[in-house]
Amino acid sequence: MTFSLEIKKELSRIEEINDCCKKYELVGLMRAGMSLRKLNGRPRLLFITENASLSRHVFSRVKEIYKDSPDVFMLKTRRFRSHTVYQLEFTRLMEDAVHDILDDMGIILTEDGTGLKYKPVSIKKRCCRRAYLRGGFLATGSISDPDRSYHLEITFPDDFLAEEYIKYSKGFGIEPRKIMRKGHTVVYLKEGQEIVDFLNVIGAHVALMKLENIRIVKDMRNQVNRIVNCETANLEKTVNAALRQVDNIKYIAETKGLDSLPPTLREIARLRLENPDVSLSELGQMLNPALSKSGVNHRLKRIDDIARKLRT
Repeated sequence: MTFSLEIKKELSRIEEINDCCKKYELVGLMRAGMSLRKLNGRPRLLFITENASLSRHVFSRVKEIYKDSPDVFMLKTRRFRSHTVYQLEFTRLMEDAVHDILDDMGIILTEDGTGLKYKPVSIKKRCCRRAYLRGGFLATGSISDPDRSYHLEITFPDDFLAEEYIKYSKGFGIEPRKIMRKGHTVVYLKEGQEIVDFLNVIGAHVALMKLENIRIVKDMRNQVNRIVNCETANLEKTVNAALRQVDNIKYIAETKGLDSLPPTLREIARLRLENPDVSLSELGQMLNPALSKSGVNHRLKRIDDIARKLRT
């Protein structure tokens, strides 16, 4: 089961107490998911989904609010993979109650009956706005596998609907963006925290906790990787510096001899040759009296300068 399907099953099981919230959830569903298609020259008003629980949810909502129900058809398709498509058809109701339903949804049939237009919907209560946003996601929303990436999107048939959805999202501190794709407007979120906040708004709390757990594990893994990479880089830097120092000391010994060095540099040079793999702090502790790391580093830099001058 995909993460999107898990979320939609959870949202479909939410039992709204207020009738107004039930209605605005259905408004969000219908405005985002309703389509008008022609079959044999006859217009058909459809809500199409592959989610069985969502089709039952829409069916029962319409029946509860409007005391009537759409016709339901199940289609088997083998395109890409074998699965079932559920069609909720409101065509039978077009001659009586459907116009009242469409008017409540803020949906208008065009004069020639070949398309849908949308009126602004004013939602005053905060709880109803949550329900409206939930309905939009239920209709056409999807979210990627959070183990791989963070991406949530909702597709709208009209740019006006997308702008309206973004407006109500901003009322909860969420800032979605939008793009055009194949004649539709896609509203999307790409940050993990934004998606968590959105799931909290629409009431998907189980999915929210699962996503948060995945984020925590990924953040810890990334932090460990950063620490390991940093330590590896530091170790590599230390090893390269030690090799350079040993090489310079050997060059001085072969050309002028270590006795040509001042006593303080001669002492640290011999210690480095005898202990090529120890740190600067450990070298400092071998001296008598002991020397700090910065003091050892200073003396070795002086040896590097002498070797460089000899080479040039």
